[in-house]
Amino acid sequence: MSNKGRPDVSHISDAIRRDGTRVKRRFGELTDKFDVPTGAEDKMHHAADAARHRAADAKHYARDTAEHARAQVEHLVDRATSGAPPVAGVGKQVLGAARGRPLSITAAAIVGVVLIWWIARRRA
Repeated sequence: MSNKGRPDVSHISDAIRRDGTRVKRRFGELTDKFDVPTGAEDKMHHAADAARHRAADAKHYARDTAEHARAQVEHLVDRATSGAPPVAGVGKQVLGAARGRPLSITAAAIVGVVLIWWIARRRA
């Protein structure tokens, strides 16, 4: 018989090996796609890592904001205490001055009342 009717066996076995390799590779890709529990677990881990990262960022932001607010409060308290004397101290000073000069305070109060009465009478 002649070789024309027979296929070349070496080319066929190479083609079968290549096809087998392609089939195995494609089968591996398909099994990876259909491995739902592993994919879901991977997504769950990624989501948990992202949530931990966001929580850590929020924690740092809250600490920074609290520290900034505390520094501002300290600054305002320092400014308030170093400024003018408190209102209670001023009130005590006025009362002390009034006790020392009761006649002049009484005269000023009488003049004020008369002035208010005179202005009200003029407008009426």
